[in-house]
Order: sequence, then C-alpha cells, then structure tokens
Amino acid sequence: MQEIVDESADIEIRPESQHNPGRQAEFAETLHKISFGQIYLSKPMMTEADGETATLFPKSARLRNLTYSAPLYVDVSYRVVKKGHDCEEVTETAEYPKVFIGKVPIMLRSSYCTLFQQSEKDLTELGECPYDQGGYFVINGSEKVLIAQEKMSTNHVYVFKKRQPNKFAYVGEVRSMAENQNRPASSMFVRMLSRAGAKGGSSGQYIRATLPYIRADIPIIIVFRALGFVADKDILEHICYDFSDTQMMELLRPSLEEAFVIQNQQVALDYIGKRGATVGVTREKRIKYAKEILQKEMLPHVGVGEFCETKKAYYFGYIIHRLLMCALGRRAEDDRDHYGNKRLDLAGPLLGGLFRMLFRKLTRDVRSYVQKCVDNGKEVNLQFAIKAKTITSGLKYSLATGNWGQANQAGTRAGVSQVLNRLTYASTLSHLRRLNSPIGREGKLAKPRQLHNSHWGMMCPAETPEGQACGLVKNLALMVYITVGSAANPILEFLEEWGTENFEEISPAVIPQAAKIFVNGCWVGIHRNPDLLVKTLRRLRRQIDVNTEVGVVRDIRLKELRLYTDYGRCSRPLFIVENQRLLIKKKHIRALQQRETPDEGWHDLVAKGFIEYIDTEEEETTMISMTIRDLETSRHNPGEAYSETYTHCEIHPSLILGVCASIIPFPDHNQSPRNTYQSAMGKQAMGIYVTNYQLRMDTLAYVLYYPQKPLVTTRAMEHLHFRQLPAGINAIVAIACYSGYNQEDSVIMNQSSIDRGFFRSLFFRSYRDEEKKMGTLVKEEFGRPNRENTMGMRHGSYDKLDDDGLAPPNKGLWGRCHYWEDISNSTR
Repeated sequence: MQEIVDESADIEIRPESQHNPGRQAEFAETLHKISFGQIYLSKPMMTEADGETATLFPKSARLRNLTYSAPLYVDVSYRVVKKGHDCEEVTETAEYPKVFIGKVPIMLRSSYCTLFQQSEKDLTELGECPYDQGGYFVINGSEKVLIAQEKMSTNHVYVFKKRQPNKFAYVGEVRSMAENQNRPASSMFVRMLSRAGAKGGSSGQYIRATLPYIRADIPIIIVFRALGFVADKDILEHICYDFSDTQMMELLRPSLEEAFVIQNQQVALDYIGKRGATVGVTREKRIKYAKEILQKEMLPHVGVGEFCETKKAYYFGYIIHRLLMCALGRRAEDDRDHYGNKRLDLAGPLLGGLFRMLFRKLTRDVRSYVQKCVDNGKEVNLQFAIKAKTITSGLKYSLATGNWGQANQAGTRAGVSQVLNRLTYASTLSHLRRLNSPIGREGKLAKPRQLHNSHWGMMCPAETPEGQACGLVKNLALMVYITVGSAANPILEFLEEWGTENFEEISPAVIPQAAKIFVNGCWVGIHRNPDLLVKTLRRLRRQIDVNTEVGVVRDIRLKELRLYTDYGRCSRPLFIVENQRLLIKKKHIRALQQRETPDEGWHDLVAKGFIEYIDTEEEETTMISMTIRDLETSRHNPGEAYSETYTHCEIHPSLILGVCASIIPFPDHNQSPRNTYQSAMGKQAMGIYVTNYQLRMDTLAYVLYYPQKPLVTTRAMEHLHFRQLPAGINAIVAIACYSGYNQEDSVIMNQSSIDRGFFRSLFFRSYRDEEKKMGTLVKEEFGRPNRENTMGMRHGSYDKLDDDGLAPPNKGLWGRCHYWEDISNSTR
C-alpha cells in the first residue's frame, strides 16, 4: 500500500489567472502542491453510536453485521510556492499528520488481524473456532472469500503457429509490463506472413511488427532502423547472431528487400510517426512522437529510459529469432496451457489493484476540490478535500458484490468474491483454495479444461465441478505455495558480480557460444559458464542468501538461463537429494518431534537446506523420485533403477490431491470420475462445520448429532482436522435386492436404528428483524401484542410469546405459532 501511495505523483495546481484591470497582482504566479507521505494502518476498530471507539473482533463483526476493517491514515503535506515579480520564491508549508483516508477490510488471521498468532485457548475465549483457518474477510457481517484468478504471465515470448488458411503463418507475442508499473500490459506482436501463392511466388514471407498506438504493421527492419541500427549487417547480427546459418538468413531476405528504400533513422522514425494516432502534424513532431513510442511504449519491461536502444534491439531481435526458430521447425510452438506460463492473482494483488484505482480516484477528487477553492480564492481545507468514503465504500462494494472494479464501469469481473461455504469443514477449506480461469463458460475449447502434465502436484486432478465450469474452476493441491514475489535487484547484482556480460561489452558473434540470461523475462546479458552460475544460485537459495522462492530454470537445449522472482507462480516443496541420498536424516525428524516451540518446524528445514520450493517451470529441469525406495534402488542396483540422477524426492505422492480428494480412502481403486463426483459431494456432507456454531448466527446451518470417525482414514485427514470435526456416520450397509424398493439410488432404512438416533441432525435457520424508528412519532419495539389495542394482528396463536416478543428457549413451536412479533407504537 505504501508503494501505491508513493508512486502516485504529487498534485500540482496553478490558479487560473484572474484579469483585474488597474490592479497589479502581488505575486507573478503561485503553485499549490499536495503530496502524500507515510501511511498508517491500525488494528480493526469500530465506532459506536455515541462516538466511542473500541477494538473490533471478528465475532462481533459477524453478529452485528459490521465490516471487519481497519482505519487507514496518511501524512499529507500542503505547500504553496509563490513566485514574486523579481523571481524570488516564498514557500508556505502546512503538514497534516495522519489524515483519515478510508477503512480497509482486514483478512482474518493476517498480521493486522486481532486473532494473529493467538493460542488455541485465547481463540476459544474470543469466541472463535481454533480450527478456523482465516483467509477470508467479514463484510457487513457476511464472510467473503476472494477466489484466486488465473492469468497468462507477462514479459514472456510466446510463438504460435496459425491454423491455415490465414494471412499469417506464425505469430510471436509479448505482453510487456515493467516491474514497478501499474499500467496495463503493452502488447507487441511480430507476425510472419503466409507464403503468398499466385501473387508473390514462394518467397515474400515478410515479417511485420505491431507496435502499441501505431495503427499499421511496421516491417521489422524499419523498427531496427528507427532504433538506430541502420546497416543490414548490424540488424542481422541482432537476429541471427551466427552468419553461417544460411536458412535463417534466407528467411530474413524478403524483409530486408522490403525495407530497402528506408536507409536512415530519421526516415524510419517518420515512417512510424505517419502511422500513429495523430495525423497531419509536422515532420519534427511525427519523429518526436515515434521516438517516444519506441522509448516508453515498446517493450517497457526492458527499460523506458533514454539509452535502452541496444537492450531493446537485442530483445526485439530475440523475439524474431524465436519466431524464425519455430518457422524453421527447430523448436516447437509454445503451449498456452502449460502451468509455468500461468500466474495466479490472490487476495493481495487483487485488493492492491482495486486500492490503486480508488486511491487515484481520491487524488482526482482532491485536485478538483483544491482547484475550485484556489480559483474562487477560498481557503483550502484538506479535511473536506479528502473524501474517505471513496476508498471505504469502493473496497466494500467490490468485496460485497463480487464485481471487481468500480461500480458501473467497463472491465469489471464478476464472481471474484464469494460467500464462504460453511456446510462442512472440508467445504470451507476447499473454498479457500479454489481458483478460477477467466475464460467464457460457453467456450467449446477442450484444451484449457483438460488436465495438463504440468498440473502434477499443483492442481488437484479430481476436484473440479461437473458441467460448464469443468476444468476451468480448479483447486490447489495440498502442499502448493504461491510465490509472493520479491525484488529482482539482488539477483541482478549477484549476476553482475558473477561475471554476466551485458550488451554494451559483447559482440553479437559470441552469443551462440554463451548462455542467455533472463530475469523475469527481461534479457539482461550472457554468461560463458552457466553451469557454475546455476550451481552457485541453487546453493545460495538453499542457504537463504537468495530468496527461497526464486525460480532457477536452465534450458540446456536453448542455451538459456531463466530466473524468476515475480509473484503468482505455483511452487511446491520437495526433499533435496544429493548423490542419490536424502539430505534430511532420521535425527532431524527426531529433533522435529521433540521441538520445544512450533517455530522450529518447517522454516528450519527450508533454512537448513533439506527442503526447497520448486516452481512449475523449474520442475521440468529436475528428476524427482516418488519414494525413498526409488533412491535405494538407484544406489544399490542401478541397472534396474528407473533413473540414477535423482535431484529431488516427493514428500509424499498423495500430496498431488486437493482437500476433498484426499479424504477419499483408496482413490486409486476408483474409476476416475467417481473421485470427481465424491469431491463435489464431500462438500455437502453433514458434520460439524465449526466448533463455535453456538456463538454464530448463520442463515443456514446443519450439525450432525453423532458424527463418527471413518473406519478407513487417510493420512491427510489428520492434517485436515477430520478427526476433530468429522462429517458423516459409519452405516452398516447391505448391498442386496430387498423388495425392490431400493433400486438405483433409493435406500431402505432400519426403523429401530433411526429410533436410536441414526443420522439425527440439528438444523439452524436465523431470521432477522430490528426495531426501527419511523419518523419522530412511530417507533417499533419487540413485544407481545394485545388484541384489544393492536391493528393488523394475524390469525394464529400468540400465547407462545414472552413479554419481550420472542418465543422462550426450549419451547416447542409448530403450525401457526408466532416466533416473534414487533409492534409499531404510535405515540399520538
């Protein structure tokens, strides 16, 4: 949040000059500047009707239909710079510390939540269920969960073959987005035209690029010349690297011939400028416009500064190189559905994007208010200028309705926030680990719905809805960790230290001999000894000198080393294997079992280098054994072993399943769709959904009287608290024909077992009503109505009501009884 506030520019306002004849103004010009500084977020608070503030706990937020949110404050400084006629400056500064700018909903169990790191005993005293995992928000008393949203990764070169007949044969695309930018990604396409039949003979496979804000496709050679690379040899060096590769050079011949007429940078820039949005301006302006687009809009992740032309030319050349490799059949086209090419937006990025939009709206409102005050000569009062309601109601609206974005605005996504499912404990857990692909549900495409090899260990293969959302709504597997993201700077400094050569110091001829190094999709240089570099990086990552979630992918065939530090990649923990032996030993497990504090657990194993997180793309460069037995086989009789080069070992193979599928006993003995059906039905089982159900007011709730632990338990059940919060009862079942009344899925039940409490359950339903004041005269209050002085009484029995208008506890109600009554008293 601090970063979002910091990146917003200062608000600068100049008053419109008022023309006063005969009076000379005191100052030549004045400038009003407003800047936002440090932000402060407290624990969740609430303000009572009498103005008293108190700490808010989730329990009272649920019961009183409040929003569990914390106030946000920011330091504002307001400067007025007055310039005199003698060019002397006078500055008046006013500091406004901790100005309230809105309330931010707080996720339960996060570090700002009042329940953060509380013991089980304290949680029970606060009226919370100790098994509740948090991870959701309370908005107007209802629990809301943000469903993770899937998207394609940015700054990644994809090459696709087009299905013929089509104008283009191959398309390379990059959705480029600078690391610390908030604007939408700027896309760039490089397209190779199909062979024109009768018109151009077999040759004429021109390659064109689509630049942002430029309407027509531009030949690639013209883009290079506009970047300042004029000679054909220079351009080819940036694409082919190797002049002995005649096949690739031949493919570029038509493009060179096409752009033969434009032979210097100014003409090339003018050519691009002419095809821009502004028409009919002077040549100088066109050239300036084209220069700006190449600098700021084309591939912004490579750099938007003054001297990025070399880097941009190399990256642009790399895109074309990849396209040509695909066209020559030396490399397969990319796979859209590979999970390494996907990123997940969790609650953090989703709320961050929303907050950024609302904060921008807030600053726009401040600007227009101050401008009005300054023009009318009024005094500026920042308390009125900053409307805290913008952020408060904006965040609340999106979380309450699930429409992500501002109300009545285009580009809003529906269904991002959902009411947390509280049927069973397993259904709650499963809902918190759900993710959604934003593809239209009507699409007949099978590919995005199918299980992909790269889903192994990341997505549950069984748990997905049947019907139209099948395969588009997925669930995370048990051990998946989604990266939070870290800065790329430490990695870049490390690379510089360890002998990475950047483009200024190399000649293109050495590129084929060295490995290209990419950080978050941006080509930063080359390295002559990638083997050593990868070994060092992995060693440092295991010692936590490099962030544990950095992905290190070495592609030997393509001579590339790709490093990732961005957020939203799926990764999972694996045991590290060296010399076909696990690094973790029995003594470490024993130490774990005898540990004094819970903090000595998992993070220690990661810090000591026994376990590491491997993301989807890096997983393809490792060799993972399923069990320890595989490692023993590869050590003792390598001839029979599947592999002798294991680098990692699975923690347990059953961890590929999600929450609901891991409750199924022996899922490997079922037909696969049966597991899918059970994953859907396990969410509807009746059991105990939370331990504090007596202290909650859920609209609908089901509780089983005598839940039992299943006869066959799975390992995961223990960790999913299935023993503490079970669902279902072990029934004795006879599978037989008996009178024919139990055909298909009907059942015949034993009356005496039902009499003894078999499948007995509680059903709760809450009804809401409140005492309202209607004007000054009429006031509603709960009470038992009297037929003599009450109008509009219904037929039915009112004698079950107490004097407070509610039925007393433990009183049986049936038929036309009234549960409660509120009467409006007119005081006339």
